[in-house]
Amino acid sequence: MGFIFRLAILFIIGAVVVSGITIEFHNGLGFPIQLVVTQNNVAPRQVTTIPTGRYFSYYCPQGFAGNFKHGWAGKGVTLFEISVRTHDANTYYDLSVIDGFNLPMKVYAPDGTRIQALHSQAPDAYLYPTDDSKTHGLRGDGKFVVVFEW
Repeated sequence: MGFIFRLAILFIIGAVVVSGITIEFHNGLGFPIQLVVTQNNVAPRQVTTIPTGRYFSYYCPQGFAGNFKHGWAGKGVTLFEISVRTHDANTYYDLSVIDGFNLPMKVYAPDGTRIQALHSQAPDAYLYPTDDSKTHGLRGDGKFVVVFEW
């Protein structure tokens, strides 16, 4: 009985340690979304193509830091940026249109916060590199919903 109890405790501890964030990307536009992820210090890669009216879920483990965008353009793109407990117990996220705007994004965070970038001067998005009032944070796990739509 002692072995099973210790195994259960290790499982519970392991579940807490490997926790992270799920992001559900929805395509509400009239064309497919080429979802590209760029993790810090890792080359960009396309993770999927999301057809119109469909969605795709992506899991970000603790320590993940990077961004998501549509397509391979390096500049002129709307970014959803996120870091999952990289240096403290919080997950930080934002939208950025610093280098330009290509598609509208709406973000619904697990804590009920909603931000959006519907144009190149979006008030919820980073407009310049030190626009730090646009960073949001939350504790705990949960699901983000990112919607590509007007």
